[in-house]
Amino acid sequence: MHEIPPETVRPFVFSDPAGKRWPRLRLVLLIAGVLFFLALVVFVQTLFVTPQMRVPFSLRQLKGQLRALQKENPAGQVTTASLLWQKFGAARQAAKKVSKSTPARPRKKSPDNEVHLAFYTNGDPYSYTSLQQHAAQITHLCPEWMTVINGMGELQVDGDSRLPKFAANKGIALMPLLTNLVGDTWQPEAVENLAHGPAERQERFIRNVLAVLRNARASGVVIDWQQIDPAYRDDLASFIDKFADVLHDDEKELWLCVQPGQELDYIDFDRLSDNVDRFVAMLFDETSDIDPPGPLASRPWFEGWLHVLLEDTDTKQWIIALGSYGYDWTIGAKKAELISFPEAVKAPSYSPYFYFQDEDKEHAVWFLDAVTFLNELREVRDQKAGGFALYRLGCEDPAIWDALSVPRDLKIDNQTRQSLQWIKATDTITDVGDGEIVTVDESHTDGLRNLGIDAAGYLTAKYVKFAQFPTLYHQGAGGEHQVAITFDDGPDPRWTPKILDILKGANAKAAFFLVGANAERYPKLVRRIVNEGHEIGNHTYYHPNLALCWPEHIRLELNATQLLLETITGRATALFRPPYAADTSPSQLSELIPLQIAEDLNYLVVLESIDPEDWAKPGADIILRRVKQQRRDGSIILLHDAGGDRSQTVEALPRILEWLHTRGDTVVPLSTLLGTTRDAVMPPLAESGQPFARVVSSTGFRVYHAVEEFLWAFMIVATALVVIRTLIVVWLAYRFRRRPRAEFAEPVSVVIAAYNEGKVIANTLRALLTTDYKGDVEVIVVDDGSRDETATEVQQIAAADPRVRLLQQQNSGKARALQRALSAVRRGIVVFIDADTQCQRDTLPRLLEPFADAGVGAVSGHAKVGNLRRFIARCQALEYTCGFNLDRRAYNRWNCITVVPGAISAVRKEAIDEAGGLSL
Repeated sequence: MHEIPPETVRPFVFSDPAGKRWPRLRLVLLIAGVLFFLALVVFVQTLFVTPQMRVPFSLRQLKGQLRALQKENPAGQVTTASLLWQKFGAARQAAKKVSKSTPARPRKKSPDNEVHLAFYTNGDPYSYTSLQQHAAQITHLCPEWMTVINGMGELQVDGDSRLPKFAANKGIALMPLLTNLVGDTWQPEAVENLAHGPAERQERFIRNVLAVLRNARASGVVIDWQQIDPAYRDDLASFIDKFADVLHDDEKELWLCVQPGQELDYIDFDRLSDNVDRFVAMLFDETSDIDPPGPLASRPWFEGWLHVLLEDTDTKQWIIALGSYGYDWTIGAKKAELISFPEAVKAPSYSPYFYFQDEDKEHAVWFLDAVTFLNELREVRDQKAGGFALYRLGCEDPAIWDALSVPRDLKIDNQTRQSLQWIKATDTITDVGDGEIVTVDESHTDGLRNLGIDAAGYLTAKYVKFAQFPTLYHQGAGGEHQVAITFDDGPDPRWTPKILDILKGANAKAAFFLVGANAERYPKLVRRIVNEGHEIGNHTYYHPNLALCWPEHIRLELNATQLLLETITGRATALFRPPYAADTSPSQLSELIPLQIAEDLNYLVVLESIDPEDWAKPGADIILRRVKQQRRDGSIILLHDAGGDRSQTVEALPRILEWLHTRGDTVVPLSTLLGTTRDAVMPPLAESGQPFARVVSSTGFRVYHAVEEFLWAFMIVATALVVIRTLIVVWLAYRFRRRPRAEFAEPVSVVIAAYNEGKVIANTLRALLTTDYKGDVEVIVVDDGSRDETATEVQQIAAADPRVRLLQQQNSGKARALQRALSAVRRGIVVFIDADTQCQRDTLPRLLEPFADAGVGAVSGHAKVGNLRRFIARCQALEYTCGFNLDRRAYNRWNCITVVPGAISAVRKEAIDEAGGLSL
């Protein structure tokens, strides 16, 4: 064995013989890591410290402003509505005497099975929830579905796509509702012109309706046409007869809603009873939403209409619709608000009506509950009607479903009595007040009513304890012509400045609900928003769906954003809007949890009622149209200034502002809707004496922003330099041309260091020995203590070809093996290859040709990866392709190749010797 003299061993460039550098570096890194960790812990802890905001008490405690009022019971007052049934009964008897001799046409007998019809409201999540819970007790379902909108018979279809499959699975007959109600306005002219119009128009309309019914797998249609002029009585009867004939041919039914009162004048009962399968008597709304406060279905009124409608008729043809809802009249307002039973009973009262005061507004509430429903149902069954209808799903007293099984004699078992007496506080969310700025009360408390039977045999109830349902307390409705515009998800450097310019030009102030991550990235935009007089709100830090987050996560999102906004603007904000759930009608309790947490942190939750869904990019025209359509629903408009392409929002905003101005509306800040000041909802921070947590968080955000800005700048500069370098390298490589040189044929030595290369070394040597190089070639292989057959393979080839020499040593590493080989080299040019490098026949001639120039000291070969089956190998092949085809060729133009590859390269031995040999 050949031993390397110790004096030939040279230290590495970064050699540290004393071994002090790494311990010192490790200590420095440890101290820096500990300090960074401690700073991070303190910073994160400050994010869980709730910022102290002082919001005016009046803005947070609407619920405490409710005050019950004592009023005289007006139930006994005689109304015009209660007399109309008597007039109708007398007129009907007189008409029958005149037509006494006219024989009635035979008609199909109505089925005897009791119909349980339920009216369903699209867009009300509680309607669907109630349907799911009580499907087994419903035989027929009447959802809002179709509207005739003009006299040409144009049909507007808007049904709930979930219902056909649900009804079919539950065995419920689907009976879609066909009305002439467009928005909030009845359109009698649409029906009158259709009934009086040409046959072709009527037939087209009927075909369209039939197509809708078939598509919905419906059993028929329920018609509810109102405010029809009695002059069209005959035309309408003829049209309905024709309509019914077509439906009957398709085995579908036609039901007709009957509104008690003067609406009956346009219905020819004697004629229509032959073709209409069912009449649905809508025996509620004795006092409508546009009347002064009063009972919704008093006993005399209900029984009077029930008797006169069913008198001398096939009672099985009649379905009696019973109400289970309430009206909330704001005294002095033009119209009452329809409310559900849970909303009706959330305020203090001991009767089915009550008065209460909300701020400076006095309210009157009348409602229908399970007790009134049960008394009315008994009358319906006594009259042997064909069934009943519930108006409407989602608004009902939950106990009415238990009332269905109560016998006529009111002998109620204990279980049913308990269900009727106790008003279970379900997860139904109720609403109090007006406006889209809310506070939350999640509490659940069951209510209690004492049941009794009066002298007339009717069930009575006295409410001794009202149920407390989860409640949203609304405020911020503002004036009739006040509207606020809000923007979510910003700021964005592309869209927010354009929106600010538009608002500035219109002298309008808006509210921007900012995402913390965007605010941290663009603090100058945040400051511009505040400096131009707009309001800002908290929209969480990373815009998660808070209904899916843990409470601690929600608090962290809100606190981090709040502290960041304080750092940037010097102001706190009491305004908060939850991502993904900004509409004013949350339907699930999980949606209230984030709102409750926000309220606990002293935020005012800002929702919206005007959502043109600009995020979906429907077009500026549609965005404007949706704002116009929804303006009557509320006073807060939701738009977006980030989160994607907002060019349509930017285009629509000036048109929205112009339309609002033309309408007479004034765009105001949210604080104006609340009747307070900007400083109340965005309180300035004290200039001195700030809490420690705020100082730490402020410093942390500033450092974080500086580091982020540096990293972004570094990435931009680095990317630019890489691009420039790549362009230069490509240009130089393109200019590279291999110049023809004089033939070179001097003797060379090929050096190979091998360790456990027995599987490949033979192929490497055979390929090398078949070279086309015309000069003398010797191959020196150093076996670095291999444990396999490497030495044996080399010896066999060396025995057959004297150009191959084998040197052996103990395992000392590749560098020592190469140094051992160099000590044995006696020729001027040395070629280095790896033990697994497969040379082509022209490899050595092409590699050594540049040495014809005496100024060339080393030549880089062109290595390619041969085995591409593995991912790492493919990546290495890509690196080699770029490195050799681009970099090396470009560097050659500038004569700056600093490294030649060990896999294939050639070097003048004298250059190695002058450099001191190989570093070990």
